Amino acid sequence: MTLAQLGEKLLHRPPRATVHQGVKPRPTDPPFPKDAKIAIIGAGPAGLTMAYELQKRGYQKVTLYEKDVRIGGMTYTKWDTAPAVDHNNLNPPEIRVVPHEMGACYLTAIRHRYILDIMNEVYLDTVPMPSMEVYSGTPGDATQHFEDWMQTQYSPLTVQLGKWLDLSDNDKATEFLGQLNKYFEQRTALLGEEGTFLFPSRRPSPDALQELGMPFKKWLEKHGLNLILPLFYETQTSQGYGYIEEVPTYYALVWNSKELFSYISLPKLDFLKLAGSALEKIMDKLEFLPRRVRHQVKVETAEASVQRLQQSFRAVMVQGGFMSIWERLAKRLPNVNKSINIMKVDRHVGDPSRPISITYTEGSNKEAVTAHHDFLMLACKLDDVPWLDTQPDEADIFKSIHNYELTTTCVSIPASAANHIPTTPHVFLPEKLTSVKFLNRCYVTRTSLKCVAPGLSYGPGSFPNANGSDDRRWDQGDDTRVCFQYSAIDAAPVGSKQYKTNDELYRQLEEDLKAYGAQSVEAHMDPYDPSQRLQKRWKYMPHFLSKDLGKLWDLWELQNTHRTFYLGSITCFESTADVHSYNMQLADYYQL
Repeated sequence: MTLAQLGEKLLHRPPRATVHQGVKPRPTDPPFPKDAKIAIIGAGPAGLTMAYELQKRGYQKVTLYEKDVRIGGMTYTKWDTAPAVDHNNLNPPEIRVVPHEMGACYLTAIRHRYILDIMNEVYLDTVPMPSMEVYSGTPGDATQHFEDWMQTQYSPLTVQLGKWLDLSDNDKATEFLGQLNKYFEQRTALLGEEGTFLFPSRRPSPDALQELGMPFKKWLEKHGLNLILPLFYETQTSQGYGYIEEVPTYYALVWNSKELFSYISLPKLDFLKLAGSALEKIMDKLEFLPRRVRHQVKVETAEASVQRLQQSFRAVMVQGGFMSIWERLAKRLPNVNKSINIMKVDRHVGDPSRPISITYTEGSNKEAVTAHHDFLMLACKLDDVPWLDTQPDEADIFKSIHNYELTTTCVSIPASAANHIPTTPHVFLPEKLTSVKFLNRCYVTRTSLKCVAPGLSYGPGSFPNANGSDDRRWDQGDDTRVCFQYSAIDAAPVGSKQYKTNDELYRQLEEDLKAYGAQSVEAHMDPYDPSQRLQKRWKYMPHFLSKDLGKLWDLWELQNTHRTFYLGSITCFESTADVHSYNMQLADYYQL
């Protein structure tokens, strides 16, 4: 049984998201026939998964246009390579060994079950993602497991938590669980019943919309949920989804689902020491877990079954690199075009008898080409479409889109006895996540080798070449890391540094890593542009501010208005799981 199949079984859900009940009447017929020529602009996860789904549903004339030299969008994997073992070839081909994830990096069994299905279809495997470790930032300090850190007094909250998910009669533990349960009660009241991402079926009332627009920290405080507030530094802010003091509550509630908390909490519960009524009592207290999951845990008795259950809720990484999913998927699609510079899109709005015209150049070829299509799907940044014949109802939405900027940088910290920075696989510094005043500061480091291949190590003799000598193209030492910084947000405090150049950001990163205990830091170079550091400044987490939050529903109502579908994270949330689920919801709603 695959991880995706197990997630499906545990939640006892149909194979697709429930059909959207809509804020406008559901169409009775598909907007285009099976032989329609469909253009998708953008070959990131949203565009590729929609193209793949359309192909499976019988649409054979789908063309993707991607402006970059690669596909994958904000999935970007840099691989360390080694020569293939071929004693008959003095210059054997390179093979990918260790992936460094500069963008999307992990999956969970339930929320990402569609993506895991695709992985099975393209023959990719997963490895468990190591738990997040907490580091104070003081050289020499040991790291703590996240749940152990949750027990400690945390400034400025000054909240002494009981043992993380220790369900004894400890008063604080009981209060902690009570707040988690209350959180999900409030979440359901605003967004509806729990499920894999499903765009809320009806436009919220003005009062609900006002509450969804509140800064998330104020919303937690309003509902008396201070005790669980530190959880969201890991689940929300460390993921690049905004500081909880300023991100609108809607975006926090969409992401922080029961499914997310299932994978955070279930692997930490020691079921194997429990049986019978004790296990049942614990499951009854875990009201924030999906009902089907609690039932499944109660009926599991064999040790192997319980271990399987725990394992199924662990986050996983893609063994061959996240970008491998999209590379392999693209090979199953007939028309994926890269290095496309779109010059003009004319949809001939008002005259649907005329085809949609897309004029573009490809690569270094300066000769313009015009292609004709029957329908358009925009899986690109909607706030950056100067070539589109944007209509007034679209412009009103597009101009209201905001983004965070998240910067990831790949560096090596050469092995040295003088280094005191932690060598654990996945480290985050919670202090740097508590406030926007820590903008530009390094708040997470992830050691790729220890995440995806913990039994492997770098170093002399680890990867001999065909002649038996060391291959010096490998980094020496096993501390190659991907580091994360917020580099721009909406609510930056007055006077805060807004670094404009890559050099400024990198100098701040170097300063932070050395303060954390690194003796020296060396940047990797970008394989697509060897003259530049491997430093990606992502235009990340597109969203609407509180005053414009209703435009999420405006965008849904705009679907299909101009022979156009709007895809991607601005429609829902910045995750591969959510953009794909939105695609499925859209396809089912319009009966494609």
